[in-house]
Amino acid sequence: MYAITYLYNLIITYMEAINITELRKNIKRTLDSVINDSKEIIIHRPSQEDVVLVSLSEYNSLKETLFLLSSEKNRKRLEQGIAQVNNKQTTAITIDEL
Repeated sequence: MYAITYLYNLIITYMEAINITELRKNIKRTLDSVINDSKEIIIHRPSQEDVVLVSLSEYNSLKETLFLLSSEKNRKRLEQGIAQVNNKQTTAITIDEL
């Protein structure tokens, strides 16, 4: 759960927020920015729930990350692998050696 909370907080920290009027005035520039700059943008809607604008590739990446972290067993294996890389406990091999 820590990894999911960290990921959520990291994303929210760096998001730009605009209102619906700004989005209407600058829709092309906003959409291009989301794609070209890998941005997530919060669209504030008065008296309604806000919406997040994100590219499809970023959305797919987030969904995959959440899926991979949703299993405790898989999450522990990923954390163990990251620790091994950080502690230089890995061995380089070629594709032929697999």
